Amino acid sequence: MDSRHLETLLWVVRLGGICAAAQHLNLTQPAVTRRIQELERELGAKVLQRQGRNVAPTPLGQSCLERAERILSEVSMMKAAAGADAAEGTIRVGVVESIALTWFQSFVARIERHYPRVHLEIDADLAGGLAAKLTRRQIDIALLPGPVDLPGSVLTSLGSCTLKWLGHPRFQPQDRALTAAALADLPTIGMPQDASVYHLMVSWFEDAGISPRFIHRCNSFSVMSLLVRRGIGVSLLPAELFMEDLAAGALKILVEAPKSKDMHYSAAYLRATGNPLVPQLAALAREESWFLGTPRERTDQRGFHRGFEG
Repeated sequence: MDSRHLETLLWVVRLGGICAAAQHLNLTQPAVTRRIQELERELGAKVLQRQGRNVAPTPLGQSCLERAERILSEVSMMKAAAGADAAEGTIRVGVVESIALTWFQSFVARIERHYPRVHLEIDADLAGGLAAKLTRRQIDIALLPGPVDLPGSVLTSLGSCTLKWLGHPRFQPQDRALTAAALADLPTIGMPQDASVYHLMVSWFEDAGISPRFIHRCNSFSVMSLLVRRGIGVSLLPAELFMEDLAAGALKILVEAPKSKDMHYSAAYLRATGNPLVPQLAALAREESWFLGTPRERTDQRGFHRGFEG
């Protein structure tokens, strides 16, 4: 039996259809259909059945899937054991924008050096969206902030960063920290509810016993940061990523109390990933993270901030 047929069945079921599996495997839809038909011919029975607009495994197909994951995992492990140069295939990496715009390029460069035949499919999304995609096996590993409570997940800590209320100097004309009440009167820019920082922002206002006057919502970290730097509003942001702006006086830390909670980051993947390279990618992410230990050399940060200028 051709292991490619098992791999095709696995992705058709995981992604819910022939079209999505073809796109993931870089095949045409007829090629995927042909592989499934050849597998069914070998087994003498159907492995897939229609379920609305999607496809689902038959009882035989489900039995094949359980074996297919073990077989493909063994194949991947044999390739990994043969050396990094033998490792190949596609790994789907989910990443939040705050990482994508900072140290993610160093992480990708490490992967290219260690595993030249491994290709990445990069999915940038909010933390809630990435967690959902990981649960549905639409991505293999997620680099994301906030608590991650997924059944069967493995977490590798990427460290944490301090969140501060940052804003344009015009919001702090006396050059001294504002009170929480004064900050609540300023236009506030937040992220949607499926972003981890949203809940930290809400809890900060609750701890201060106040409600913000006006909140803009933005699902893009880079756009939100640009709006803050242009003086459109204030927001709770990772201060470590804006050290140059703070040093130059382009941004100010507006409030010192109450102190906000730190944002923790993790590399998350499912224990039954079936790909032995995924834990190694989590380890590489930990090595590249800016949120661990002493501050790293952040030569790329200038480009990060210039990108906000548009």
